[in-house]
Amino acid sequence: MSSLTVQNIQGSASSSNTINVASGHKISGNVTHGTGSVFPAGHILQLLHNESTSVVNFTSSSYADSGFSHSITPSATSSKIFMIFDFTWYGYRNNIGPEVGGAFKLVRDSTDIKAFEDSSGYTQKVEGAANNYWECFRVSLTHLDSPSSTSATAYKLHCTSKLDGYVSIKGPTKITLMEVAG
Repeated sequence: MSSLTVQNIQGSASSSNTINVASGHKISGNVTHGTGSVFPAGHILQLLHNESTSVVNFTSSSYADSGFSHSITPSATSSKIFMIFDFTWYGYRNNIGPEVGGAFKLVRDSTDIKAFEDSSGYTQKVEGAANNYWECFRVSLTHLDSPSSTSATAYKLHCTSKLDGYVSIKGPTKITLMEVAG
């Protein structure tokens, strides 16, 4: 095996300063990519994770920010952001009525991007429970977003309580954001 030692490799102006590796060949070793590197579609460019043990209660029938969020700065406008919000939802039925329900949606900065509601407007619903009754569900919400931006972007979980009682989100609440090459 022979070695070629050089200080710099650069593409020619006629090839838009691009260096191509022939099909079926690869570059191996510990390669550091610069900010201008281009990756094939579908590659994970960055992965961010945040975890919280906070408890948040919702009694309003209007959506409200849960306080659970995470920001990511995409490296290209063609990138997509795959997000996972994983948490435990508690529905508490008080003495007011027979049911409690909750609904959740994902928000990019201040724009609603995905509501997780069935035809009745619920993500989860507890029916016919006894007074002062708790029921919990582990919930994982996923969505693939196209922010078309290279600015810092915040993804948030908004929640609402429906019917009687109230809804709580209790930790651990896990948020994972992945930038996927477009």
